[in-house]
Amino acid sequence: MTTKAPEAEPKSGTKKVLIGLAIATLMPWICFILAVMLGASMLPGGGEDDAGGGGNVITVEDCDELKDIPKPTCEAYLHAAEAIQKIKPKCVNLSWTLLAGIGKIESHHGTFMGRKVVDKLGPTYGNVEPPVIGPVLDGSHGTERIYDTDGGKYDHDTTYDRAVGPTQFIPSTWKIYAQDGDDDGDTDPQNVFDSALSTAALLCGSGARDFSKEEVQRKAVFNYNHSYDYVDDVLNAKAEYDELGDIGGSVNATGAAKKIIEAAKSQKGVDYSWGGGGPGGPSYGIGKGRNTWGFDCSGLTEYAYSKAKIMIGGTAQAQHDSGKVRVTHQRNLAGANPGDLLFFSDNPGSGKGIFHVSIYLGKNRQIEAPRTGSVVKESDVRMGSLDSIGHLK
Repeated sequence: MTTKAPEAEPKSGTKKVLIGLAIATLMPWICFILAVMLGASMLPGGGEDDAGGGGNVITVEDCDELKDIPKPTCEAYLHAAEAIQKIKPKCVNLSWTLLAGIGKIESHHGTFMGRKVVDKLGPTYGNVEPPVIGPVLDGSHGTERIYDTDGGKYDHDTTYDRAVGPTQFIPSTWKIYAQDGDDDGDTDPQNVFDSALSTAALLCGSGARDFSKEEVQRKAVFNYNHSYDYVDDVLNAKAEYDELGDIGGSVNATGAAKKIIEAAKSQKGVDYSWGGGGPGGPSYGIGKGRNTWGFDCSGLTEYAYSKAKIMIGGTAQAQHDSGKVRVTHQRNLAGANPGDLLFFSDNPGSGKGIFHVSIYLGKNRQIEAPRTGSVVKESDVRMGSLDSIGHLK
């Protein structure tokens, strides 16, 4: 966990002056930039979702602490368990730990025999290198004989099929259940986000399933691989990860708070841009943020609150003073609820010099855009500079 203080955002007056200067200086380029952006949005995969590369991915800091699961793979399991709720609304209580159980047994989470999962943000983030391709399914060594179904597209074998990817899909099964987990416009069995969400889709099937029941888990995993020993191995691995508790930081929120948190979480992984972002989403910033598409701290909170139709202003100080939230000056989180704003100051408790703002998630966690070189992410609340809480009215 980082303990470095967040970067002070531009003050209200400074922000306005810099915006004016930036517009005056860059006006000759604006039409050109807009034309390029418009052209890019018309290309496959173009548009805002490509900001930062690789689509909007979940970045949960707790994943850094898991020793045996690569960070992108951990994020992929968490994302899949959340995303499947919208894709398969009748499939409930599918935990990330069940997906992790399968991932461990199938490929050690994409690290089988020294493989690496790409953890550098970009278009290959979450790819397994080299690819995981199972043994030839020609009927020998106790395998099922499956003749080629994909023309070698996924397994590079035009005679027989081979299981592919970190969760080992048969190519014909991949065609049925493939999901685009990293929102890059492609379904790649060698990408942990795609494979995890596709695994969730296969487990859920087409009917209603409640994975809080062990018998449902067992039936679904057996359907994934017809072996009772395999089912036991997966559920034993799941039990190990269950002991870690809720690392996904799930939030119990309703109404406006839920809309605010969902909006903020949808921007995880987007770059920090000094002076960037607002009700319309990420944007190029000003000053040192002029070449970066993203959010500063107040740009993120302004965007998230706008989704609940609450307009709170464009700087942290303005949001503190807006009257749109009920501010209590306190040095602790007593009474703070998910969706509330957290304000930070060099003179905590004064309500002055507010240099940073975040959205409280509960359990001492927040979502924020902290500083240049970082991204929108979840983190622990840094109590040392906490000035006040902006409670949703």
